[in-house]
Amino acid sequence: MPNQSTAFQKKINYTKGIALSYNNFGVYYKLKSDFPKALKYNYKSLHIYESLYDKSGIAKTNNGLGTIYVEFKNYKLALSCYNKALKSSQEINDKKSIATYLNNIGDVYLRAKVFAKALYYFDKAIKMNVFEKNSYEAGLNYTNIGITLNRLKEYKKSIKFCTKSALIYNNDSSIFNAYNKLELGISHYYLAIAEQNKIKKNQLLQQSLDYTNEALKIFEREESLIDIRDTYSYLSKIYKAYEKTEQALAFFEKSSNLNDSIFSNENKIQIEFLKSQREIELRNKKIEIQNLKIKSDSAKVYLLYTIISTVIILLSLFLWLYLSKRKINLKLKKKNKIISNINKQKDKFFSIIAHDLRGPFNGFLGLTELLAEDIDDMDKEEIQFAAINMRNSAKNLNLLLENLLEWSRMEQGLIPFSPQKINLTEAVKQCTATLQDAANKKNILIETNIDKNISVFADYHILQSVIRNILSNALKFTPKNGTVKIQARENQKNTVISIIDSGVGMDTKMVKNIFQLDAKNNRIGTDGEPSTGLGLILCKEFVVKHGGKIWLESEVNKGSIFYFNFPHAIT
Repeated sequence: MPNQSTAFQKKINYTKGIALSYNNFGVYYKLKSDFPKALKYNYKSLHIYESLYDKSGIAKTNNGLGTIYVEFKNYKLALSCYNKALKSSQEINDKKSIATYLNNIGDVYLRAKVFAKALYYFDKAIKMNVFEKNSYEAGLNYTNIGITLNRLKEYKKSIKFCTKSALIYNNDSSIFNAYNKLELGISHYYLAIAEQNKIKKNQLLQQSLDYTNEALKIFEREESLIDIRDTYSYLSKIYKAYEKTEQALAFFEKSSNLNDSIFSNENKIQIEFLKSQREIELRNKKIEIQNLKIKSDSAKVYLLYTIISTVIILLSLFLWLYLSKRKINLKLKKKNKIISNINKQKDKFFSIIAHDLRGPFNGFLGLTELLAEDIDDMDKEEIQFAAINMRNSAKNLNLLLENLLEWSRMEQGLIPFSPQKINLTEAVKQCTATLQDAANKKNILIETNIDKNISVFADYHILQSVIRNILSNALKFTPKNGTVKIQARENQKNTVISIIDSGVGMDTKMVKNIFQLDAKNNRIGTDGEPSTGLGLILCKEFVVKHGGKIWLESEVNKGSIFYFNFPHAIT
């Protein structure tokens, strides 16, 4: 039947199915105790699964190889195979298989008498909690822990775990439960040996005898020679402890005779194992030589590909460097052009400022010369006229210098910037208070129409500077008995503030150039107040720094409306 299955799989070219068939052959020959053939088919299966990168198949086949090497008592190879199986299962996160392979690794350490490691792996397997409570795997795990605890001379703990396992198997007469019975017999035997009280000792020995006899019946039924031999050995020890010499000797002889038979059979198995290992090694050597030839040819092709790839990469790199350099040069040209335009604007701006400074200074100097030379011939009204003009010139100069200083600090980044949530009504109140005298002199009404709940996210001092500058301009260019209104509204993104005056307004050209650095925007207010135009340029810089915008609407003799907004949060 297996031959027909493999032939069919080959016929339909189902590679994975062939690997599965070989694996089934391995299981079949292992059950028949034909271990060399079992090894042969397991390795065939493994090579196919490896070529398919089938992690589940690789894990399953390595586990099968591990169980065969355990039979040969080749624990080193068994551990190697089980660990490979474990690694493959971990890569695909097959938790049930991981727990099984952990248990199998523990079994190898148990057989090799490395009991602490055995217990470590059994404990890891049980803690994964992937087996059903009453499953065969859970029962086997508890049995293995019980056996290990017996070897570590922790007999009471061993009884606890073997009893747990026996309950899982419902105390049936399966071979798996026979191991629990034997271990319970061993635990009670050693507890009896350590017991000083004769009555308790005899009770423990009787329990030990009962459990061991139960195990023997199952092992004899299953014809499990190694287990029968071990059971005979313990029955000999129990009868010896009972001081029943004849029974003890009889079981000892049975154990010895059976051991000779098993030893002879194990030697045959070992010889067969060595033969099969030799065959596998020879086949692997042939495969290795073939692989080396393939690798040699592949290396030549790989070298050619590497050279071609390197040339392509280098050409690509040179092209990228050329394009990058070209791109950088274009950026530099653009930047240089921008810098050149800025410098031109600043040069023009400074020439305008120089002109603006010269006018007030010339007027101021002329008046001081007049006072110095003709003060004795001047009447009170003439002196007062000169003093008022000097005061206006000084104010104009002071305002211009203050704005110049503030603009310079802004350009150098020396003005502190700490935006925060501010109540707009309070901020506007403080600004109007400082300019109320200027409004009173011209009998200008300042109206504030702002909801008390409106807030603005801005630097407090910069916000006040912007409001003061625009409000001051509105007062300068509004005639006597005029009005200036301050309003605000909120939308989803911004707080928009508007300052509306009933002043002289501006023509289209002035509106267009009002915020330009290189444009001359200074003019005299309606009551002779000085103006430089620099304040509005500062306002634009301050608003932009917050991520906002400033703009205006104006008509000659109809007044102006200045708008500026601040985002709710600066990004």
